[in-house]
Amino acid sequence: MFGSLWNRMFGNKADRPERKAPQPALEASYDPVVALRDLVRRDVAGGFFDDDAILTNANDMFEEELPRPLLRVEASAALRVALAEHRAAEQGWSDTTDCDRLDAAFAVLDEQGVVARQNFTCCGTCGATEIWDEIEAAQEEGVAVEGYAFFHMQDTESAVEGHGLYLNYGACEQGEEAAVAMGHRIVAALEAQGLRTGWDGRLEQRIGVTLDWKKRRSVRVLES
Repeated sequence: MFGSLWNRMFGNKADRPERKAPQPALEASYDPVVALRDLVRRDVAGGFFDDDAILTNANDMFEEELPRPLLRVEASAALRVALAEHRAAEQGWSDTTDCDRLDAAFAVLDEQGVVARQNFTCCGTCGATEIWDEIEAAQEEGVAVEGYAFFHMQDTESAVEGHGLYLNYGACEQGEEAAVAMGHRIVAALEAQGLRTGWDGRLEQRIGVTLDWKKRRSVRVLES
């Protein structure tokens, strides 16, 4: 029943996103158990976090709303169900999904000196700051970095829910012209992999990507 997994998760913040506590509407219809199950389902479908991180997220988000024993049981059960459903759904997916195409596009950009990161930081504000740490690290390794592209955790959640994906982008060279040119370069890389984009060429607009979020993960339903 995820006993050892749950016990390992406390105090371990590796590979887990930092999130703000949920702010549910004060409505009679709000059910924290349902919200917990939705959170776990999204994290499983997102495909970026392992079982430890998903259970830790559930604890962090709902520890003030649900008693510890109930939270433990419901989170473990929700994870078991979500993993099983995801594994079953994968059997019907095509050989190449839009998420595979996105992975390929980001890999190409990385190879071409564009620091490309997925599910990067909790929000756009943090991402816009921390991406420069990634750029500096790449430069220290001898990479001639020209720009960046990323989407953050909230973007992932939106994409999982079927609302498409939006990318932040920019250039190392100063000026709007360089940034816009980088935007066109990123769009070209995405479209070369068969993805559809939406961007009007203005610096103020993020690059939209229309996709069906189906991200493969190594899943297993743990036996009790």
